[in-house]
Amino acid sequence: MLLLLLVSAAAQEPVAPLAAQIRGLIDEYENSVRANTQKIIAATTEEEKNKYRSSIPSAGPCATKMMQLVQANLDQPEVVKAVSWLVTGAANFPEGQEALKMLGTTFADRKGIAEAVKQLEYHGLPAEPLLKAVIEKNTHREEKAAALYALGAIHFKNFDASADRVSGEASKNKALECFQQLNTDYAEVTIQGFKLADFTAKMLFEMTNLQVGCEAPEIEGKDAEGVSFKLSDYRGKHVIVIFWGGWCHACHGILPLMNQAAAQLKDKNVVVLGVNTDIESEAKKALADHQVAFRNLLDNTTSGPNTSLYNLRNFPTLYLIDPKGLIAIKNGSLDAMMNQMNSAK
Repeated sequence: MLLLLLVSAAAQEPVAPLAAQIRGLIDEYENSVRANTQKIIAATTEEEKNKYRSSIPSAGPCATKMMQLVQANLDQPEVVKAVSWLVTGAANFPEGQEALKMLGTTFADRKGIAEAVKQLEYHGLPAEPLLKAVIEKNTHREEKAAALYALGAIHFKNFDASADRVSGEASKNKALECFQQLNTDYAEVTIQGFKLADFTAKMLFEMTNLQVGCEAPEIEGKDAEGVSFKLSDYRGKHVIVIFWGGWCHACHGILPLMNQAAAQLKDKNVVVLGVNTDIESEAKKALADHQVAFRNLLDNTTSGPNTSLYNLRNFPTLYLIDPKGLIAIKNGSLDAMMNQMNSAK
């Protein structure tokens, strides 16, 4: 009798609401990552730090449990949170890929998917059918605006990187169509506190003003000694501009090459200029640590006035400006610029 009562009590134990189960899984995973990060910070030796770096908790187990909840509750509105987490937090796992497919089918018309939809801008052209499905089926403003933004951003990036003029122009037109509709019908929509129209304005500016053959927008500010200067001061010379920061590990390897380029090209009417994105104290340290031998403007952050104007998405980024002040190479390799400089008379 006692055994029967215990079994009966266990059977009647309340199950946590679906939203709480989803939140609990996310918290469990995020807390484990935070705990591991604290161990890395507290470690006193590089060996110990590497030990904890190699044991960063995987999102895999959480993704498996999350997908089980999704599949068991497809018709519940709370499960949208789980699908969004899988798309943004577990994209490299099979469950994340399955959730991505669901976003363009089962959940294409749901409210609450806007954040996940916006993240599809990083998935490239393969995400286009999913975004078109959301645009066609979803009647909620945030979700529709997020899909228009992400689709426009994908075509903008394809245009910007395309070596094929026909393909590039086609992507440019599609990006413009998405951005114009977004600005006309959804100008006030924000995602995670940021207005989508502000992002599209930067991309529209880049499409119009930051392409090869365009006059390079002015870069101006002060160097590490507090002396003001601007890009146009060097009109009549070729200028290689590098946007970088000491915080950027990818930048460290190219700085010695930039020093070499500055030395090799100084007699060829060429100038190398840097736009540094560290805070001022860190900028001066980075300049000294890397023995930077070319002049740098201090932009103070990755959202500094010059870095923002040039809509930087990757670091380092290099531009080659010709003697007339026109963009000759955008986001190109130093080798390509060196070849052009070496052939310049």
